[in-house]
Amino acid sequence: MNIFFDLDGTLIDSRSRLYQLFQSLVPASDLSFDQYWALKRSKISHKEILLSKFNYTEEQYSDFEKKWMSEIELENWLQLDTPFEGTADLLLNLSKKHALFVVTARQSESIAVEQIKSFGWENIFTKVLVTQQQQDKYDLIKDAVEITSEDWLIGDTGKDIQTGKSLGIKTVAVLSGFLSKESLLPYQPDIIIDTVLDLKIDKITNGKL
Repeated sequence: MNIFFDLDGTLIDSRSRLYQLFQSLVPASDLSFDQYWALKRSKISHKEILLSKFNYTEEQYSDFEKKWMSEIELENWLQLDTPFEGTADLLLNLSKKHALFVVTARQSESIAVEQIKSFGWENIFTKVLVTQQQQDKYDLIKDAVEITSEDWLIGDTGKDIQTGKSLGIKTVAVLSGFLSKESLLPYQPDIIIDTVLDLKIDKITNGKL
């Protein structure tokens, strides 16, 4: 069985990185960490936040977006990422019986791989699949792996769930990332869990969660 894991928000907590970068790029922001994530988890985009709360023009937003993409994977920000507690043990146990993959929409494959190595996970995953913002996760997975209906995709966004369904595999939505349960329900994942730690290893071994 193949198990595909999204990275940010699924295996690692990247909320501090995104919030701190937002605050750095928007000096006028007085949003607290919780306020920022309440907006994001309700599917309110940066564009909506900046135009409605900070009176940004389209040009100012465009400038923000360019800076965001150029900085989001810089080392000083990535250092704020932390694996969710217990994730390493979970992955190690699953890897004994299944092929595990990371599939992420990161821009840089080398930086993503280096971060995974820094967590001591380099020997856990069969492959790290990175879109590099050049292709979507659907094509990335389909071109790299022979999948079956028994495989699983685990992620924290509606796009992840749509990808899994398009591939004809089972889907799990986690609430540890960027969207709330209310925001994820319309995508109809097979299962919604709080974190990857709620994956039941004995059941997934039998093709179920």
